Parts: sequence; structure tokens; C-alpha cells
Amino acid sequence: IQHLDTSPLHKHQPNEPDNYYKIARHYGWCFTQVFADKRFEFAIVLEDDLEVAPDFFDYMAAGAALLQRDPSLWTVSAWNDNGLAQFSRDPSKVYRTDFFAGLGWLLSRRLWDELGPKWPKAYWDDWMREPPQRQGRASLRPEISRTVTFGKEG
Repeated sequence: IQHLDTSPLHKHQPNEPDNYYKIARHYGWCFTQVFADKRFEFAIVLEDDLEVAPDFFDYMAAGAALLQRDPSLWTVSAWNDNGLAQFSRDPSKVYRTDFFAGLGWLLSRRLWDELGPKWPKAYWDDWMREPPQRQGRASLRPEISRTVTFGKEG
């Protein structure tokens, strides 16, 4: 699927960088396309500068099953900001967190149905962390990250 949208960005401030607006627009468009197909209940979001662990998809499948059963859960992230070797030992441990981490994450159709109509024009990841979106729900994150970024920017 190719997304070609060159319409004006309608930035809040004229000097803001375009990329925050373009990324939010693109993510919103992608989620709309994926969930328009009623066969899909979940979408895994991976940026092009992430490498995934061998058990990444098993981890996400297990997380999807938990999301379906537990309404207090919001998303599943493959990333742990504190997942450095000196802090992480157990690959089977998963934690609840109130922080949306991204860097390889799972979104449900149910959550997109809720967020899609109010999707932001920019700064989508900061917006995801705000209480009106999170509504007290938790994200899951592993003790040992299942993704690693090799990007140099962004």
C-alpha cells in the first residue's frame, strides 16, 4: 500500500518541522487501511530501523491474546527503556507500565476504533502518552527488549 498525500499540513506553528506532521498523518492513514480490512484485529508497528528478536512474533502473539482478554491493557511494546544487560535477566518476564514506549508495538482494532476519530495532526507518540488516551490502562513491556534500533537519527 502506498500513501501519497501532499495536501497542506496545517501546522500549529509555521516554524515546526514537517516530519512530526507527516509521520502522524502516515500512521493514521496506515491504521485506517489495515483495520478497514475486517480480517485484522491487530497491527504490529515496526519502524524501518528496528531489528527484532527471534521470539518477537511469539511475544506479540502472546501479548495479543492478553489484550483480547484484559480491558485494563492498552498496547504491547517490544521495547524496554531499561532493558540493558545489567538490569535485565529474565526473558519470560513481562511488566505493566503506564508509559507508552513504541519501538515495536502492537495496536488492536478496538483501540484504533477509539483513537482513530481523534488521531492527532502531529506528535502522535506524545499524544498517546496523555491521560485522555491512556485512560488508566497499562502497556505491556518485556524485561528484555525484543527490538533494537540501529538508526542514527530520529
